[in-house]
Amino acid sequence: MNEFATYEFAVSQRKEGKWVLARILLVAFYITYVLAILFIGMKYSVIAPLLAFIPLSLWVIVFITWRYVNVDYEYSVTSGMLSFTKIYGNRQRKKIFEMSVKDAVRIAPLGEESEDARATAYTPEREFVGVSSMKAPDIYFMLFELNDSKNREKRRAIFYFEATAKMLSICRFYNPSGTVLTKTTR
Repeated sequence: MNEFATYEFAVSQRKEGKWVLARILLVAFYITYVLAILFIGMKYSVIAPLLAFIPLSLWVIVFITWRYVNVDYEYSVTSGMLSFTKIYGNRQRKKIFEMSVKDAVRIAPLGEESEDARATAYTPEREFVGVSSMKAPDIYFMLFELNDSKNREKRRAIFYFEATAKMLSICRFYNPSGTVLTKTTR
């Protein structure tokens, strides 16, 4: 394996659960906003200028808020450094954390009882989810210690990700003792 290779994997958040609720609430907010502006315009007899203001202001509000319910997750590994990023609305990137794969305590499949018990016993303080859905196949977790930039302390963390055969081979290369592979790995 090339020591300086880069691997990237991106997945879109499925529209289920809290994400559907967030979208419904945003649409309800947009409708309420338009109705409130129309009501104010009728009450104060300034409906004509507000009819021009509503579409423009609504577009700005949608442009600013809708990206937060349209999230993609990306993780990349470059020379053993794992970087996890959230991408909001295909426009705004936010790096969540960066760590060395060799510093991971455990990289194992989610759903195996012994490994799930080990993850629970680790008692992570932070949780990072980079999967399309917690029901997706081939979900792995990574246990590690995250450097807290504020307190300069290390906090236990868990990172859920959708594993591919390439990602697992990279994990196995950089952290052979901490990586658990299954027989059904793609």
